[in-house]
Amino acid sequence: MTAEEIQQQQARGFRTLRFMPALEADYRQVRSALVRQRARLASLAGLVLFLVYALVDLMTLPPELARLTAGIRLLLTCPIIATVLWLAHHHRPDDLAFERLYVLAYLAGGLSVIAIILVARWQAYPLPYEGMILMLMFGYFAMGLPFFEASAASLILVVTYLLAELWAGYPVAAAFTNLFFLFTANVIGMVGAWISEYRHRAHFLDRQLLDLMHQAAEDESRRKTELITAASHDLRQPLNVIELTLASLQPDHSHPQLLNQLRGTVSQLRNLLGTVLDSARLNAGMVRPDISTVSLAAVLQELGDLLTETLTRRDIQLDIPPLPPSLHLRADPSLLLRVLQNLVINAADHSGGRHILVTAVAADGHAQIRVCDDGCGLSGDLHDRVFTPYVRAPKSGQPGLGLGLTIVREFTRLMQGRCGTERPLARGAVFWVSLPLAATTSRRPAPGSHTRCDCAPPTG
Repeated sequence: MTAEEIQQQQARGFRTLRFMPALEADYRQVRSALVRQRARLASLAGLVLFLVYALVDLMTLPPELARLTAGIRLLLTCPIIATVLWLAHHHRPDDLAFERLYVLAYLAGGLSVIAIILVARWQAYPLPYEGMILMLMFGYFAMGLPFFEASAASLILVVTYLLAELWAGYPVAAAFTNLFFLFTANVIGMVGAWISEYRHRAHFLDRQLLDLMHQAAEDESRRKTELITAASHDLRQPLNVIELTLASLQPDHSHPQLLNQLRGTVSQLRNLLGTVLDSARLNAGMVRPDISTVSLAAVLQELGDLLTETLTRRDIQLDIPPLPPSLHLRADPSLLLRVLQNLVINAADHSGGRHILVTAVAADGHAQIRVCDDGCGLSGDLHDRVFTPYVRAPKSGQPGLGLGLTIVREFTRLMQGRCGTERPLARGAVFWVSLPLAATTSRRPAPGSHTRCDCAPPTG
């Protein structure tokens, strides 16, 4: 079954309540399974009703007639309904076979009502025919039988009722009057059953088309995941080779700026590539945080090792005061390192400053890591929008996609943390990330940490 086949069926319509052969087979399987589920409640309700009617017969009808009518209900109809109820809760027979048994049970219940009316006629008791109307309505609406099966079974019951009344000597005029009301009830039931099945078939097509679209989206997401995984390796490999080659070159006294410019360009390209791949991984749902107890001092040490040399070539000082080894967070170490790396690179690329300070403070079960710079700072509206995608500071003069801080926000959320900005009292900008402390971490501020970056860091 393809999306094209479903769309063709929707365009063609199905007023005759029939699909193309492939779709019809699938629909009948689904419909039969739903009939089985519905039969559990409908059979229970029918069993209760026939038991109540048997009790009413014993209380209101003449004793001899009551024994007959109650006997038909208790010895014939109720066992049939109880069998259907039992089968509805088991896997055998299969759903298609159960649907046929369900229709036969409805037919048997209607025939038992006709038998009760016929017994009353033979004993000259004026038992009303309204039980047949209730039986028809029960089959169409409460039992939820398919249109064609319900219509055929109901027609058999109506014709059988007429023949039984005539056989019992019931006046012809009165029998046909009753037949008119039964026929009217049957038409109402048929219209309701047709509308119900038509809507169910339309819903079936919509659901099948939605499932196919969902499967196609999952396949596309899987292909993107494979592409991102391959690109992450294949695109970074040549950059690694270029960086190793540049690192092995001896400084050329005649062109030192050219060598530094090449290294800076490769570093920027690596950052851009990392940002694009991180964004793609987030959109594809590939990022799964591995939360563990992390030493913040170790992460900051690694951050300094990664960025100090690159920033020094750009005449930017990165200052990370030492932290006690006892300060531990609940975080993913690789995601946390990426978050801090993005914040430092953002400050280096867009602040215009020459000094970046990374500090931390522990309080109220969380550690707040702060990245302060001595640059131009953020305008008032940027404080509210800086973490949204594709937002960049005007006149930054640096290449970028406006996704670095968005990745900071998403990675922080994945680690159950928060991030934001502050307006320092002096110049510059302050970005902070707050993450839960590990259970073993002291809640007192760490020595040498800062609770607020109220002024620009010293320019050394």
